[in-house]
Amino acid sequence: MAGETALDTSIAIRYLNGDQIVVNHVLALPTVVLPLTVVGELLFGAENSARSLQNLRRYLQFIDACTVVPAGRETAAFYSRSRLALKRKGRPIPENDIWIAAQCLEHGWKLATDDAHFSLVDGLEIEQW
Repeated sequence: MAGETALDTSIAIRYLNGDQIVVNHVLALPTVVLPLTVVGELLFGAENSARSLQNLRRYLQFIDACTVVPAGRETAAFYSRSRLALKRKGRPIPENDIWIAAQCLEHGWKLATDDAHFSLVDGLEIEQW
């Protein structure tokens, strides 16, 4: 799965909201990859929304159409190294985003995101959509 593009939560939400630029990018991907943390954030967002049943159904359909890869011990090692490097730089980023970056680094995925702070993660290839 190296060389694939994974979606950050911000991009997945834009896709689900029908942002045509993101929809076009996603539809052009051979495989849509979601890091496990993104799945958790999507489910939380759906369940925490004013229209939780409607959103949860829609989000689950989207998640089911994607490739979701579980996190494991190697992911944790990438997380640890990335978090330590960010701490040493004095540039922390949100915890969940370190987990997302760790899965991307582990599997050699590019990350499609709106969040500029991912550029602080050493070795992470990002695409700004």
